[in-house]
Amino acid sequence: MTGGRLRGEGLLALWGNADPEQDAGFNDWYTHEHLPERIAVPGFLRARRYVADLPGPAPHWTYLTLYETDTLATLSSPGYLRALDTPTEGTRRYLPLFGAMARTGCRVTYSAGTGEGGDIAFVELGPRADPDALRRWIVDEHAPAVLDRSGVLAVHLAEADPDATAVRDRTESYRGVPTTAGRWLLLVEGATVDPAAARERLAADVADLEAHGADVGGAQLFRLLARLTPDRQRPAP
Repeated sequence: MTGGRLRGEGLLALWGNADPEQDAGFNDWYTHEHLPERIAVPGFLRARRYVADLPGPAPHWTYLTLYETDTLATLSSPGYLRALDTPTEGTRRYLPLFGAMARTGCRVTYSAGTGEGGDIAFVELGPRADPDALRRWIVDEHAPAVLDRSGVLAVHLAEADPDATAVRDRTESYRGVPTTAGRWLLLVEGATVDPAAARERLAADVADLEAHGADVGGAQLFRLLARLTPDRQRPAP
């Protein structure tokens, strides 16, 4: 049992926007074709897709997708490279519509919790000076304190791996598709009933991270749209 922990050692995260005029088709492709295709790749353990929390200020990003993988090496495995090099017609049409897309392959540094939340606070950050000091503070002090809050179910820290991220650059799916990459990702899964209070907590967490040496590139609340796990038969005992 993993409880609220991420299910593997690797994490692939994508976030950005879509063309509003083609949003319905984009969502149908993503949910009904793209997620099942990706979760069928050996080593992909869970896919979750999120949309920006609707109440409140206009979001910086509209969508977030998280893929949990068995190891970091899964993100450059033959099965995944084969999927990236043989895009479907839907992928050729809709992937370029994922505007201002950031795509980052990460190694999971820390993951703890008791369950899966229906919403997630997403923070993209990097260390301003001493990465070890920032990592220690997040893992030893910040994350445990966040886990003690009412409604918080899990906290994860993942750090970008340049090689796992750069895999996209030599595949057919991403030919001509502009992307950027993140650095560290801090993810807080929750069961939020008060979005305004959640936004206040997120703003306070960003200030705390910055006070402890983090350069925060963006922070936002998302709610869960879809969750898929592999439909694979277990081998006979």
